[in-house]
Amino acid sequence: MATKAQAVDPVCGMEVEPEAALAVEYGGTRYLFCEAACAETFREDPDRWAQLEVAPGPSGTEW
Repeated sequence: MATKAQAVDPVCGMEVEPEAALAVEYGGTRYLFCEAACAETFREDPDRWAQLEVAPGPSGTEW
C-alpha cells in the first residue's frame, strides 16, 4: 500500500514517488506513472485506467 509520500501508478499498480513520477492530467485529475510506457498506455485509453484510481486513505487525503 502506498504511503502518504507515494502514489500508485493506475496502469501497473506500482508505488511511485510523486517527485520522480511522470504526470498526466486528465479530466481535471493529475495521474502519476512509474515510466513512460505506463503513461502512454494511459493516454491511449484514459477512461479505462482513470476508473481504477486508488481510493483515498483513512485520513481522506489523496496522493
